[in-house]
Order: sequence, then structure tokens, then C-alpha cells
Amino acid sequence: MNRLITSIIVCFVAIVAMAQNNVAVEYDVTTHDSDSGEPYTQKMTFVANLEKSLYFNKMSLYVDSCNSTPEGKAKLREIQLKAWRVVQPDGTVTYDGRKLGLAPEKKIFLYVAKESERGKLSVYDFKAGELWRYEEPLSEIKWTIIEDSTKNILGFECIMAQTDYHGRTWKAWFSPEIPVHDGPWKLHGLPGLILGANSDDLFIIEAKEVGSTKQEVPGAYSVNNYSKGERKKILADHEHYINNLESIMAAQGIKINGDGTPANLPKYDRLRKSWETDY
Repeated sequence: MNRLITSIIVCFVAIVAMAQNNVAVEYDVTTHDSDSGEPYTQKMTFVANLEKSLYFNKMSLYVDSCNSTPEGKAKLREIQLKAWRVVQPDGTVTYDGRKLGLAPEKKIFLYVAKESERGKLSVYDFKAGELWRYEEPLSEIKWTIIEDSTKNILGFECIMAQTDYHGRTWKAWFSPEIPVHDGPWKLHGLPGLILGANSDDLFIIEAKEVGSTKQEVPGAYSVNNYSKGERKKILADHEHYINNLESIMAAQGIKINGDGTPANLPKYDRLRKSWETDY
């Protein structure tokens, strides 16, 4: 009884705090979505309140915010060119592609926005050589909570839950201490914030920092630049695009190898690279 009362008090205090601040989480996301097939880790951010959330990459959001106005776009270009320029001994100026990482640059295109009032999540991404967006109902994920399986993540006692979602089995760990029924990527719908998730050790999401912020939940920029589509078709078209990239580029007069020899690009391995395999 005392433990139940304590949990209720903690949850109430957290709800009051969230009325004044939003929750912010930094995640490490490890995938095998690369040509080599080797795992690599990217940084993603999640900002949420009780009504909405956004999952995004901070650098990408910054670059998109700059590119959303003519003044910002010009300033970003100035920063980039200054970082990439090389002054030769004779005074001529060149630009070194090896220095690209020294200036703000967008490498991760994914945004996932959730709105509980609308019962929808919106995905914005770059697939098959184009910017795409689509919506899904928030009601699609059905969890089974494993109450006797727990894990401590960043000092929060988390409970495990499991689901089959869009072709993959996911295990997730959520904290009832943080009363946000949401989480990274598309994962949501548990009675607490999801701080960790894993699908067959191919897709691993780990919270590295949890805190509160007065920052508003941001939104994706320039949404009208994204074509609207349907999830399964977008993913299927992306796989076809990757598997036929050489011929698609050849039809546009572009050679991957300068001498015209076949590039023999690796085929897209859906089971290892795609977050969703049910298309």
C-alpha cells in the first residue's frame, strides 16, 4: 500500500512539473543501415509534453530552421563556405570536401511528430531520392507489459513491454515515473516514457540524458516541401530505388564510376536495414 501511495505521489508531482516544462531526452540510436552492414550510432533528441512530441536530430533541425528563411539560408551558406575554404600559397581559394564535417550539415532527415489530440503521428523523411511525409494512427501499437522484467536506466526503474509492430518485434523499457505515454521514433502508448528499446539487436535505442526544458515542442520545417504519400508504398519505392540506383542514374546521364564500369552496388537488405519490413 505504501509503495502504491508513493508511486501515485511521484506521478502526481511529475504531472504538475510537466504542466510547466516539457520533457527532453537525448538518445543513442544504433542501427545497421549502412552499405558496410556494420553497426553505427547516431544522436537523436525527443521533446514532448502530454499533448504532442517531436523526435529529431538537433543538427538537422538547426539546418532546416536556417534554410526556412532567405536570411537564414544565406547565413548558413556563409558559415559553411568559411569552414570549407582553403587558401592556397598563391592566394587562390579552393574548397576541401574533406572539411565538410566542420560546418553545420544535415545528414539525418527523419522527423516523427505525434499529436495525441488528433490521434496521429506524422513522419517526414528522405526516401527514394525525394522528401516524403505520411501519417499513421496512434492506435496501431498493442503492447504486452512484462511486469516482473525491469531495468534501471539513468536512475529510473523501467518496466519491460513487448510488441509486434510493422514486421518487427520490439522490447521497450518505460518509466512510470515520467507520465508521458510516448517515446522515441514511432514507439508510444505505454504508461510512462520509453527510455530504451531493442529489436533483435539490429535497432537499439538508449536514453543517455533525461531532463526538463522550457523549450516548446518544435515542429518540422517547410512541410510543404514534402510530397504526401502512403507508408508501405514509400518504403517499397525506396527499396526499389536503392536496388536500381545505378540504372536510374544512368538514365539521367550520370555514371557512378567515371570510366563507365559497373559499380555493382550492394542490394538493399530489408531485414537488416529497414525499421519496418511489412511493406
